[in-house]
Amino acid sequence: MFHGLTALAFTGCLLAQSPSFDVAVGVFPFLVGNMDPRIPEIVGNCQTYGIDTLYVSSFRATGPSTGDLWITDSAVDWNPAWGPVRPGGAGINLQNLIAACHAANVRVVAVLKCFADTVQPDNAAHCQYLLDVVDYFVDAWLPNGQPVYDLDGIALDYVRYVGGTSVVAANVTNFVAAVRQHIGSLSLHAYLIANRYSFDGPTYDGVFNSYAATMNSLVTQFGQNWEHLAPYVDVFMPMAYTANGSIYNSYALHQAYVRKTAEYARTACTNAGLPGRRVCPTIRTYTGGGETTTDLTIEASITGALLGSGNGYQAFRYQFLVNNPTWWTKMAQFAVPGCNWPRPAFTTSSPTLTSSFDPSQTTDLDQPAATLDVRFDFENDRMFDTPWQPSATAADLARHPGQWVAAMQARDNTGHVSTTRRRFVAGSAVTLSPPYLSTTTGGSVQVQLDVGAAGAGNWYLAIASITGTTPGFEWYPGFPVALNIDAVTQLLASAPSGGILNNGFGQFDPLGRATAVFTLPPVILQWLAGLPVYWSFLSVTPGGLPACVGDTRTMLLTL
Repeated sequence: MFHGLTALAFTGCLLAQSPSFDVAVGVFPFLVGNMDPRIPEIVGNCQTYGIDTLYVSSFRATGPSTGDLWITDSAVDWNPAWGPVRPGGAGINLQNLIAACHAANVRVVAVLKCFADTVQPDNAAHCQYLLDVVDYFVDAWLPNGQPVYDLDGIALDYVRYVGGTSVVAANVTNFVAAVRQHIGSLSLHAYLIANRYSFDGPTYDGVFNSYAATMNSLVTQFGQNWEHLAPYVDVFMPMAYTANGSIYNSYALHQAYVRKTAEYARTACTNAGLPGRRVCPTIRTYTGGGETTTDLTIEASITGALLGSGNGYQAFRYQFLVNNPTWWTKMAQFAVPGCNWPRPAFTTSSPTLTSSFDPSQTTDLDQPAATLDVRFDFENDRMFDTPWQPSATAADLARHPGQWVAAMQARDNTGHVSTTRRRFVAGSAVTLSPPYLSTTTGGSVQVQLDVGAAGAGNWYLAIASITGTTPGFEWYPGFPVALNIDAVTQLLASAPSGGILNNGFGQFDPLGRATAVFTLPPVILQWLAGLPVYWSFLSVTPGGLPACVGDTRTMLLTL
């Protein structure tokens, strides 16, 4: 039991009574067994106690380039060489869990354990293996474009040196940066080492080591440079595990320690120029290692997290909470009732290179969906293409035909931001009418271009080739053209609106359409009969910036 519950500590508790809108629980199926039948129980507890987010341990590295997948392989894309799936039958069907949680407005974040004492962040092959695992979670799609695992984020656990020597913090930072690139605008979370020794050792008297000294210890011993990680990580989760036992036995010290972890995380974000980064300390809701969790240690930890400028808190772990109902009650005391984050969803339509994005399926339990703000990242490159604005359909011009991934964020009145993604296929922009031309009788072929309304007013140049589509060329970075440049290309480009090609250069009309006409006199090119001619186009904005390129269509020269 606590000793020395001071008036100061009690006052601190009162100051932190403002409940949190950001309450989470960590679920660890590999420690429990088969949790599939318990999905309704999990969702019900979230709804009852105001839990907004589930962190689900889904993959754990066990050694160099190997690990255990603790979820059902719903994507049917797991490489058996990467490790076993749900060994011993333990684990959970993540796809089913996400569907049940989203129906209740509960968010789901997949937790990936990255490194272990047998494999450190300086192992380049293992880092690449982990990126393949990340891709497994974020790059699997249903036919309707929805992700197989429609996650609200990816959380990195053990993203540090684990009992290693020759620690190089840049290896950790560079790995996290690579994960950031792979997941685009999806939310990235990281568990941060916050061992009490670095903060308060060796005396454990609440006279904490300075920010500089603590950060230096974490960098040199574990390779976690919080300030360097801040640009890539959306949610900092210091692992502030404390309970009655060998180190702290007073409410004041428990609270002060968790408060300090939140304060230092906030300082790191602020020093990195990102004061608004979310900070959610992970607090101890389990008994073990000589320490005993109680209602008061939970309260001290939660109030410490909130007093330390934390956005909320995460309980660690679910299976212990289930067996201790008063722990749930204590968490609910500091949680805004209900599941308070928006549930983003959108549909896409892409008949041409212009795609429309409809966010009307987005919901929120706290406010009307029409009052939510949304914004779109059309290429999921973490560069949002629209500002925050009331929920409304948006349109975008794809750079080229093919598969794309777009992200959308929804924001409610309390500042909660949730993210989702959809894959879509930008449609064809080139049609040939007819797709053949006689070299004997001659005639005309209409090269019909249709990029959609988002390309209206842009300039275009129709191009052609007789030497094929491979390897093609890259017009500008990110603008590949499946057409080989040859003498025909150069001839038509030099005279795009006279001679055998008319209207090959011009502006798209208000619907984003244009038609070039290729006219071939009779007989003179009979020797080319049997050859294909490949057509495409390039387009720039009125200001001269690259806008889009077309797909490639084939016209056959016949006798």
